[in-house]
Amino acid sequence: MHQTRREFLVTASAASAAALLGLGPWTQHAFATGKVAKQLKILFLGGTGMLGPHVIKILLDRGHEVTLFNRGNRDEMFPDLEFIQGNRIVDVEPGLKPLQDEVDKGRRWDAVIDTASVHAWVENSAKLLKDSADHYTYISSLSVYADNSRVGLDEEDAVATMPDDVADGITALPYDMTYYGAVKARSEDAARRHFPGKALVHRPGLLVGPRDFTHRFTYWPYRVREGGEVLAPGEPDHGLQFIDVRDLAAFMVLGIEQGTTGTFNVNGPVGGGMTIGKLLDTCKKATGSDATYTYAEGDWLAGQGVNPWAQMPVWIPPGPEMIGFHTRDLSKAAAAGLTTRPLEATIADTLTWFDEEYMPMWTQAMADRGETDATFGFGGNRPGITREQEAELLAMWKARGEAGEQNDG
Repeated sequence: MHQTRREFLVTASAASAAALLGLGPWTQHAFATGKVAKQLKILFLGGTGMLGPHVIKILLDRGHEVTLFNRGNRDEMFPDLEFIQGNRIVDVEPGLKPLQDEVDKGRRWDAVIDTASVHAWVENSAKLLKDSADHYTYISSLSVYADNSRVGLDEEDAVATMPDDVADGITALPYDMTYYGAVKARSEDAARRHFPGKALVHRPGLLVGPRDFTHRFTYWPYRVREGGEVLAPGEPDHGLQFIDVRDLAAFMVLGIEQGTTGTFNVNGPVGGGMTIGKLLDTCKKATGSDATYTYAEGDWLAGQGVNPWAQMPVWIPPGPEMIGFHTRDLSKAAAAGLTTRPLEATIADTLTWFDEEYMPMWTQAMADRGETDATFGFGGNRPGITREQEAELLAMWKARGEAGEQNDG
């Protein structure tokens, strides 16, 4: 879901930044011991989405110097930082010229962070900065893997590809998301090619937590908190992987400070064991809800137009073609220092952000549009299903079972 400018401005309040970003647990991280001895100069390409503000806040807390390069649509979030205004799309003025001007003046950074989802952007930026920075962190995706039918894919497994003529035509967002994984894979290659031996590539899974404006994960804590009978997908033991955005941010900063290079699957929880049943049960515990769960078969749900990931967020049925999706090997990242916080904390912080930050700004945005009677709800254009859909589906699922019992009799 697109984040409006008003949404950003409300969440960007400097006074509430720490609470908004939920950075308290950072102080408990194994290597978070306050200011670092050596301050680094960091260039962040972008930095205003879900992940960027969390990373920047940690970098500043650690005493690093951060420069932002972006279009300037959201520069209010960290107004005290150095800001270079430009555009990753090189044929849209001023393009990368302001950054090129800094490089031409002899400017250098210790590290660059790039979260782009267009390979041409990474190619152009990494090429421009290859002699002006010592380290390049690129945020890729676990979607780079070519084969979701295999379990436990690690960083050495094959990634998605696409024809060169298709790749050449992708120079900006949006594009055919069928090629998202291949685009990310090409972006990784660009970072490695221009920063040989100095590139750090993170492949995160689904990011959850505060500032998740997609609301994919939020659907479950929100719905379970409401209580009553909840329609749940598949079987309780169906596995899941996702990561709190703040844990990825902490791992990124750790890698930059230690000069780590290489490629890492970054997901959670470290140690495994997450299932849809555990997610829902933890939501119930964290919210004090009286919710009960009725699990419906995935094929039946699909037949009713209720699909994995969209209407049943986070969940992917472990069928033959997708059985590996929630099983990526995280051992390399864990050995390098990745830690993941308790799920209870993610649920509580997500709901706090949703209640105290997101909803007030959403309500104000609706009022500004003259829609003072607007009511927020999941389903429709948002992830999940409406309460009316849920009630209808539950009735249909139970009627199906009762019909079967009568036939058996």
